[in-house]
Amino acid sequence: MRDLLNEYFDGHLSRRSFFQRLVATGLTAAAAERMVDAAQMNNAPDTDEAFYTYEGTGGELLMEQIRAAGTKFVFTNPGSMETPFFDALTDRSDLQLINALHEGIVISMADGYAKVTQKPAFVNIHAAVGTAQAGGQLYNSHLHGTPLVVTAGMSDTQINTDNAALAPRPGFTQADIPKQFTKISWEIRNGASTALAIRRAYKVATTAPGGPVYIAYASNGLREKVSGRVWPGEKFLMDARPRPAADKVETLAKWLIEAQAPTLVYGDEITKSGAAAEAVELAELLGVAVAAGNRAFNNFPTEHSQNTGRFTSRRSHPSGQADVVVQFGSRDPGGGSIPEEPLMGGQGRFVAVGMDANALGRTQPMDLAIVADAGETLRAVIDSVKSMATAARLNTIRADRLAVVEPAAAQRLENVRRGARQNFAQAPIHPDRLDYELAQAADPHAIIVEESFTGRQNFQKFGHRDDEKTLLTKAGSLGWGVGAGIGAKIGAPDREVILNIGDGAVMYSSSGFWTMARYDVPLLTVVWNNKNYQTVRNAYHRYQGRMVDTQQYHGVYLGDPDINFAKLAEAQGVKGEQVTSPADLSAALQRGLAVTRGGQPYVLDVAVSRVGGGAESTWYHKYSVADEAKA
Repeated sequence: MRDLLNEYFDGHLSRRSFFQRLVATGLTAAAAERMVDAAQMNNAPDTDEAFYTYEGTGGELLMEQIRAAGTKFVFTNPGSMETPFFDALTDRSDLQLINALHEGIVISMADGYAKVTQKPAFVNIHAAVGTAQAGGQLYNSHLHGTPLVVTAGMSDTQINTDNAALAPRPGFTQADIPKQFTKISWEIRNGASTALAIRRAYKVATTAPGGPVYIAYASNGLREKVSGRVWPGEKFLMDARPRPAADKVETLAKWLIEAQAPTLVYGDEITKSGAAAEAVELAELLGVAVAAGNRAFNNFPTEHSQNTGRFTSRRSHPSGQADVVVQFGSRDPGGGSIPEEPLMGGQGRFVAVGMDANALGRTQPMDLAIVADAGETLRAVIDSVKSMATAARLNTIRADRLAVVEPAAAQRLENVRRGARQNFAQAPIHPDRLDYELAQAADPHAIIVEESFTGRQNFQKFGHRDDEKTLLTKAGSLGWGVGAGIGAKIGAPDREVILNIGDGAVMYSSSGFWTMARYDVPLLTVVWNNKNYQTVRNAYHRYQGRMVDTQQYHGVYLGDPDINFAKLAEAQGVKGEQVTSPADLSAALQRGLAVTRGGQPYVLDVAVSRVGGGAESTWYHKYSVADEAKA
């Protein structure tokens, strides 16, 4: 899809050829037509009176178009290569700069902001080297489809050298660096093209499936005097919600009615399309089991009586195996070893619904694919089900299914919570106790930003209603949480935001405490401090090799010296405290929340126990450089 858009934008494809190639990818004719129309808007004649011509530097033209797109915040770590960009910011006080001290935190701040607001976030980072340093967090945003417009300065293209400072090496371009983690990656050398390029970046980033877009601007282009058109955001941004094909909706509705053990797997397109209520309605209409797919959000209420937990192909329904699995807006649940067994084992039907045609069917054979907006599809399926079956028949179907689903879902939740309560009195504080106390202390409508594999969510009530918390998580690259928590609070200043983060993750992004203090970000950071890379240690343990025999787990113990996260935060202007006893936990949480509710950030460094294989090991490979010097 990225290559297709590049070809079309560069003029190598006609409208007809672009349409035909889109249909060949699996899009319906209607969806392809909408995408062609959306792409063509950027090349439409400038005839509307709302367009205006701006004369100034390339950097000023860029800044004008950013403002016109509706941008409020510039997330950045500045550099000298971007001087004309920041000079243009000087007289535009309506754009608020949010400064971070590392490019990774800049990206994760923007990611958290975009996830909460469901709007594109604007980023500026420094040249080729800053672009490279942002890579780990771009991976997270790309995997979750977060709409980011990422810009960077680029070495002056008029310099007569192969060794320009902070530039890509000969034979490579700056756009090559983030290419695999972006939808499209461009370089712009002409100052007059800055506004056009940034419009296209916003357009591509926000078109489903969303994702980061990268533009490198040559510094000489940002300095030169130019004239260019500026468009208001409503002229090139659109809320495209393609409807599903009617025949496919009818087929899906029929299968859901006739199935004996259907399961719905809800992914992030439920949240992105604002279809949480419809997701619940369809599940309740048919008494269907609901499971969670790969996710950045919580897309179905955790305490709903039909929530069966995380989807697994080994047991795809409470009765054993589902005969119909419908994946709504979630990535394919692959990941087994090759040759991998089909998801349904040849015994049932697998349906995939979503906007990412490139992802559907990549690892799992499908019996039905619907490339359309998740919310529009849910509404259409609900209507179709109601038209196909009488109310009496639906009541019978629902009752028969709920007799299996509800007891299993209730038992699963009770088993988890009963097991967790048995750990409450342990010292150090068990992760289950910390999860429980957090659930009791937090506002019912809080946003929980989660970057702790130790962190539990057994007692949290997540969902989309007023008495349910919102969950934000990352895709896997460490160091996301601190920035994401800041961005989430900037995006939702009136909601309580709590960051749950592991000690290892904090050390990837600890300079974010400075940003919290600089901008008065009232975020409660709870560090789950077990002095360990626990996820890595558990992977070592599962391998059952020599590390298990010797209880020597390489590189995972983070004690000696112990890190005091309260002091680490205090050094950057954020107050906090350490918590080591279960008896002190509740009061500490109340103190922390009181500070944040008063408008300031706060850190709780909570000593939690390690869990899993090798938890008792504090071994590490000791070495002293000082001793070597004495030898």
